[in-house]
Amino acid sequence: MAAASDALGLEFWSLAYSSHMAPGHRVGIVGGGQLAVMMADAADDLGLEITSLAQVTDDPIFSFGRQGFVGDALALDDLRQLASNSDVLTFDHELVDYRVLAQLETEGVIVRPGSTTMAIATDKEQQFELFERLGIAQPDTIVVSDLASALDAISRFDGVAVLKTARGGYDGRGVLLDSSEAAVREWFPTGQTTVLVQRRVDVEIEVAVQVVRAHDGTMVTYSPVRTVQSDGMCSIVHIPADIAPALEDEAMEIARKIAEAINVVGILAVEFFVLDGELLVNELAARPHNSGHLTIEASATSQFENHLRAVTGLPLGPTDRIVPAAAMANIVGQTRGEPQDQSFRPDISVHMYGKTPRPGRKLGHVTAIADTTDQAIERALDAAKELEQESEMP
Repeated sequence: MAAASDALGLEFWSLAYSSHMAPGHRVGIVGGGQLAVMMADAADDLGLEITSLAQVTDDPIFSFGRQGFVGDALALDDLRQLASNSDVLTFDHELVDYRVLAQLETEGVIVRPGSTTMAIATDKEQQFELFERLGIAQPDTIVVSDLASALDAISRFDGVAVLKTARGGYDGRGVLLDSSEAAVREWFPTGQTTVLVQRRVDVEIEVAVQVVRAHDGTMVTYSPVRTVQSDGMCSIVHIPADIAPALEDEAMEIARKIAEAINVVGILAVEFFVLDGELLVNELAARPHNSGHLTIEASATSQFENHLRAVTGLPLGPTDRIVPAAAMANIVGQTRGEPQDQSFRPDISVHMYGKTPRPGRKLGHVTAIADTTDQAIERALDAAKELEQESEMP
């Protein structure tokens, strides 16, 4: 609970140093992964300069010959070095410490989204408390800090629950779907930590909404996409989401409500479960998101361009869908993908990330355009499968 009060105490600095100052054309990205690469591509079109603070020497940003250096995203001195060559800092991951970001803000560094936003975006406990305050429906949740309390919470949910670490988890990491006592005992983190125990719900479908908010409060919202999860990782995304128009409108309105409440500057992805025709909010990401990759081909302005527009003070672009239907499929393989875009045919775009492979790692994605959702999904899956098979060939 102390973290929540600390975050609220930083509100002055977030507003003072992240709202009224208009940054220039040099953007520092904390992170050097595929999101940084795709932001850099969008930056080229906007005439912006990008520098990345990467985690390791083989991060994708270097495979594409982009400017950056290796350092620690938690280290104040490394962030200061990034800030010294940038007019504004933004993020391609959540593995940051909002208290360090707040210190940068006190030194006059523009951080977008700001430290108070990142305090919530990097902590699922704070997200849970936020949704409670805003009256937004979410799965039944009990917050615990020790194994005994976790086992008790699971029993209160009739033995069927999902466990999530409050910090540090993404793409299925930090999440336990097996709530048996043996599995929980093996998985439960050691040391001081916070875990959310949530009643497992019979999810009908999952959707996500991207909303972009400028420093003056102006917002644009992308239509919801439907997401399909595999082993805790988003594997398929398609638009239209094929849900009721009223549900689409509600999801977009909730996303805007959250973006306003946490004073986000940049893009915010909001994930939802649909259960019995009702929305339950799942979690947030205050950065470009896997569920928005298809906006590169399917929208008038991609999520990457609009995020950069927001953090640099440029006017936000239109979010209209410009194709009948689109689907994105992740490429997961064992061989390093070529560090460039590829194309099978005009209706299929292939984006390889130049990543060093390891089991279950996303090496790229395919986006397919078609007249119908089913056609787009089939084309995207076929192309992704072909690329995965090629990557496994000796």
